[in-house]
Amino acid sequence: MIEEELKKIWKDSSPQNSIKFDVSALNAELNTKMKSIERSIRRRDRREISASVIGIILHIWLAIEIPFLVSRLACILAVFWFGYVIYKLRNVQKKKANVDMSQSFSDQLKSQRDHMKDQEKLLSTVLYWYIIPPFVVNIIFFMGLGDPADYNWSNAIVDQLLPMTLVEKWRTLGFVAVFYALIVWMNKRAVKKTLKPVISQIENVQQQLESGD
Repeated sequence: MIEEELKKIWKDSSPQNSIKFDVSALNAELNTKMKSIERSIRRRDRREISASVIGIILHIWLAIEIPFLVSRLACILAVFWFGYVIYKLRNVQKKKANVDMSQSFSDQLKSQRDHMKDQEKLLSTVLYWYIIPPFVVNIIFFMGLGDPADYNWSNAIVDQLLPMTLVEKWRTLGFVAVFYALIVWMNKRAVKKTLKPVISQIENVQQQLESGD
């Protein structure tokens, strides 16, 4: 149906219908990109939520298992942070309005743009909600680790890793910081390479529609 409509518009040489053809062509390309982005977003959300659930279970176990009070506190804080990540991702996705075919084309474009702007904000602010909180938790956790022998706590893994010197703790945190910096860079790159171009394309279609009115 869309293909036949495009051919019909193309045969009509009036400037107004030429604009309609441009809009239809742009929208077809836009829909392809939007479907690809939406699939990526759903995969990301499933991956992050699954990892957060595993993180909650693991840190609850650590909070019960380890004898170091400060590190236990860090584990409890981590549980709350993982819960917040799940809430944050689900909340942004809930804000996405399902495409209502009874809406005008202009309203559908606005809904798509609003959703992409929400995703842009989500990724642009990962430093504040996704990086800094767990990094602070990591600092508290590692600095709270003591000597297991003082607590008569021992197992095969613990005996290999603990006790850690202060230098070893900061070195480990340095590796964690590099990893987190990479995450920030990847998200900013996704905004620049993926979200901003598709938002610009939506706005271009909106402008084309307005100029054709």
